[in-house]
Amino acid sequence: MGCRRSLTSRATVIALAAIATSPAGIASGEAPRARVDALYKLSAYPLASFLWFPATPHTGELVYLASTSTDATSPITGFAWDLTDLGAFQTGPSIISTTFTTPAKHLVRLRVTNGERLSSVATATIQMSTPPPGFIVPFPVVRIVGTVFANGVKIRRLAVEAPGEARITVTCRRRGCPVRAASRRAPPAAGATWVRFRRFERFLRPGLTLEVRVSRRTDIGAYTRFVVRRRRLPLRVDSCLDPAGINPIVCPSS
Repeated sequence: MGCRRSLTSRATVIALAAIATSPAGIASGEAPRARVDALYKLSAYPLASFLWFPATPHTGELVYLASTSTDATSPITGFAWDLTDLGAFQTGPSIISTTFTTPAKHLVRLRVTNGERLSSVATATIQMSTPPPGFIVPFPVVRIVGTVFANGVKIRRLAVEAPGEARITVTCRRRGCPVRAASRRAPPAAGATWVRFRRFERFLRPGLTLEVRVSRRTDIGAYTRFVVRRRRLPLRVDSCLDPAGINPIVCPSS
């Protein structure tokens, strides 16, 4: 089990120029100036990393996330976690616990900051346990990535990873919706493919709600509700979808 380490920038090196002995001064009989060796100050970015337990959790099971980040030159002073895949980090301790409500892959990020205010981010995908019979397999993944502002959210990507022949419907409620609804079917494939909804990739104002439904035949599907809020992080709720493909339900434990 591991996670990808990504550094936000390269380490910076600041060097003070060395003052060398002046040959002209020696020739004129002046005492040579003392040589000052170059001084180097290394400002290194921390190496962000984390692990989790259990390795393949069940829906609703408590999952512990623990930072294993290191820094050779400065203490790590800040931790921030992104559990929603929105790219919005919330400060917290080095060890946290959470639960995942759907038997899907979940993207988690950890940002660590050292005493020199340099940061790096680690990203990992937590694979949930295999869904029991009756679920869409592989279980769909709804990805909503954006930037949070005080007066809304700028959505950069809204995409769904779903198996072949799955029906994906995105509905929008409240004023300011770019469209009221959009529906697409995942292309036939042996595995899962990404289906993107570009018409919703724009600035969304507070109060606007997106609902994503993924259904296929009589399988239990996926449901995501995404609510834009003023001066707060958006509210995201993930659950399952009844076999009729209409109503959200609590995901049966796997």
